[in-house]
Amino acid sequence: MNREIYATDGEYTLLPLSDEDRENYAELYKQINGEHTLFLNPYCKDMMWKQVLEGTEKVFSIFNCNGEYCGSTEIQRPESDIPEIGIDLLENMRNKGIATRVVVMLAKRAYQDKPVEYYLIRISSKNKHSKHVFEKLGAIPIGTTESRFNTLMNSLRNIIENTDVCNDVKERFEKYFGECTDTDEEEIVYEYKLIPKIFI
Repeated sequence: MNREIYATDGEYTLLPLSDEDRENYAELYKQINGEHTLFLNPYCKDMMWKQVLEGTEKVFSIFNCNGEYCGSTEIQRPESDIPEIGIDLLENMRNKGIATRVVVMLAKRAYQDKPVEYYLIRISSKNKHSKHVFEKLGAIPIGTTESRFNTLMNSLRNIIENTDVCNDVKERFEKYFGECTDTDEEEIVYEYKLIPKIFI
């Protein structure tokens, strides 16, 4: 790996995403999304990878001091005064304190490049561990919102219900909607602000 290090704390290192990370990144999103990941679709995987590499988000691969890939972290809307930080870890790297260390390291380094009002952190209600961890870190709760997936599904459902499509198409979509919403609890997203005094 000859990439320039974006940030490191000696134990974890952030490197800008590159073609070297493709297989690791695809595996990460297979673990997160299971059989629904677009990286499993041969028609979509190249397009998805290109979008990640060339998109406006700043995406970094996380490696530990042994050179093992741990996951990915990103800054969404990096030019905003309230950008969002996201992080995803491989299953075997979760619940080891990596997320908070990396988020703080990323926030601190990115703040040097561009001071912001705060960083937005969004945590799924299905991820109770992360919610606890970020609250313990000092992230300030600012509310809840519908998950992006639920927003998309509700919009799609509305389009199907209000469009003149044949019954066969409607039945197939209703079956799919049922499969997607057949869960123990409705997902919501907790939003927090990570203010500079927490990470500087």
